[in-house]
Amino acid sequence: MVFLDSKYLLNMNKLLKQLKGKKIHIVGVTGAEGSNILRFLIKNNITGIITHDFVNKNSIEKSFKLWHKGKKTQERKQMFKIFSLDLAKTDRRLGSDYLKDIHSAEIIFVPQSWRLYKKQNQSLWKAKEKGIPFYSLTRIYLDYADAQIIGVTGTVGKGSVANLLVQLLKHASRRVYFAGNETWMEQSADKLDQMNKKDVLVLEISHRQLQDGYSRAPGIVVVTNIYPNHLDEVSWEEYQRLKLDLLKAQNKSDYCVLNYDIPQLRNIASSLKQNVTFFSKKDISMNTKSVQKIFNFVMNTKSYHYQENLLAACSTAFIFGLNTEIIKNLIPTLVPLGARLEFVSKISGISFYNDIKSTTPWSTIAALNKFSNKSVILICGGKNKNIAYNELAKYVNTIVKKAIFLKSQLSTILKNLLPQDKWFEAVNLEQAIKYAYDIAKQGDNVIVSPAAGFFYTDFIKGKRSIKKILTSLPLKKQV
Repeated sequence: MVFLDSKYLLNMNKLLKQLKGKKIHIVGVTGAEGSNILRFLIKNNITGIITHDFVNKNSIEKSFKLWHKGKKTQERKQMFKIFSLDLAKTDRRLGSDYLKDIHSAEIIFVPQSWRLYKKQNQSLWKAKEKGIPFYSLTRIYLDYADAQIIGVTGTVGKGSVANLLVQLLKHASRRVYFAGNETWMEQSADKLDQMNKKDVLVLEISHRQLQDGYSRAPGIVVVTNIYPNHLDEVSWEEYQRLKLDLLKAQNKSDYCVLNYDIPQLRNIASSLKQNVTFFSKKDISMNTKSVQKIFNFVMNTKSYHYQENLLAACSTAFIFGLNTEIIKNLIPTLVPLGARLEFVSKISGISFYNDIKSTTPWSTIAALNKFSNKSVILICGGKNKNIAYNELAKYVNTIVKKAIFLKSQLSTILKNLLPQDKWFEAVNLEQAIKYAYDIAKQGDNVIVSPAAGFFYTDFIKGKRSIKKILTSLPLKKQV
């Protein structure tokens, strides 16, 4: 089945011809996006590239390996070796020279996070105001990938659904490529020349990636849900518009897979021209007949995958012809992404879970629901994104044995929403984990689930990891 009309498949040679001889600048070159764009350009013999990064020359290797931490050590070493050769072929603007001469650019490749660094990137805002074209890695994929593209977006669960799809579709006799939204996940721009119409490219797409524009939408769009998020960056109306416009940009022959349980997605369906498939956790009848056959199996599966994510992934996999028996057999084998309710260790009968990718109240609530019948100690904290936390406070008050807040914007909010005996405030992650261990009893579950932004940056980066802190805890004496 082909989901993209060939008239929309732009010619890669046309892009390369447009780039040759241009003054091309790449911002954030040590990051997963920037380094992959550089590999793509160098591989296609594009010269005259100027690269930019916050870090100075002596910190390039450290920065590169940090932003590629999803890879194994040996693979990262090899990737850095190739990156170093690529970087040497560019004119570098590092450290104090960051963004020097940026206004002379004819094309600027930016990472999705560039708007977050307002102070450091004032020159980028001015370049945008001057009308210098900004281009993103996501746009390269959408404009030039010759594969069938699945774009997974939403507030919560998009990374997990994309990951599930990659695993499922490998059993559909297709080559599957993946490009994650997270800065340290795998990217695939350097593999564009290997893709053909029978291949599948799974893209995890955030609202930031949509802000920098695109010429065409994916042939299949999956929307997991829409909740208020990133309201420190855009309004709630704009956030919804960015997500929903991706659906409106699809063609009549395209497909979208929508969560029926979300009012905005349920209501927009009637106005869409493409093929609409619903999935629903609340109403079995709103799922496709194929999903209905495995619905009870999915709902009763003992795993740390969220049921909504499994339903979304299965609904999409059926479009590619996978049958119910294959999917039922695959579900128990599907490996979740790291730091999504990831079991880390059991010490003195106390279980510890790493859920640091839960950076919204909605995803932390979903994690708490997994332990609704068990004793839970929650560790959370981070920067508020202008989101309301009343709903999370209700869950903490009813489900959580003790909430441990890392001193942050979030702790200020939640302390005012909860009784004082319900929470403890820690100055750092190590103190939080040690306090949780001290008060926990055998059979308790300790979950590190931020519910807010910049948790890794503020509490883990450059410090001891969760695993290292746990290895230092002494065994408790048996009573």
